[in-house]
Amino acid sequence: MGARMPTPIPQDHPYVAVFYEIGAIEHYMRLAVSRHLPPGMTHAHFELLGYFARHGDGQTPADIARTLMMTKGAVTNILQKMEAQGYVAVLADCADRRKKRVRMTRTGMEAYGGVQRNMKTKVEALREGFTDNEFKVAIPFLRALHTFMAELSAELGVQAGEPVGA
Repeated sequence: MGARMPTPIPQDHPYVAVFYEIGAIEHYMRLAVSRHLPPGMTHAHFELLGYFARHGDGQTPADIARTLMMTKGAVTNILQKMEAQGYVAVLADCADRRKKRVRMTRTGMEAYGGVQRNMKTKVEALREGFTDNEFKVAIPFLRALHTFMAELSAELGVQAGEPVGA
């Protein structure tokens, strides 16, 4: 689609190429999404709204941090900005007033849906470029790699969202 692919270096091991490709895919995905965000919305805001759209809302900031592999401080910062824009409401937990629960607002739902609608042609191009089977074949390997990396990180004592060596 116009992007030039780098020439593979013959001595690259397959695992190096896999991680390079994953990084490049994430970069291009973020770039494509970012171009469709409304003013003031960041990619992190969009990710969180997407999480709520797929899994429902009502989680605590700590739950969100764990699930999205971010620090609690980063999630708190994102939630404060999203609440100021009207995308989420951070409410006291009815059972434990010390905890907070996060709910996506109608404004958040509409903003997320708007980005989805604006990206429709790109998503359709992606779906036309690959078969469902090609995606299905990739999923087991990617899930196994995800699990392996999560377990390796845990063994190293690295928490989600924490820089290595922290």
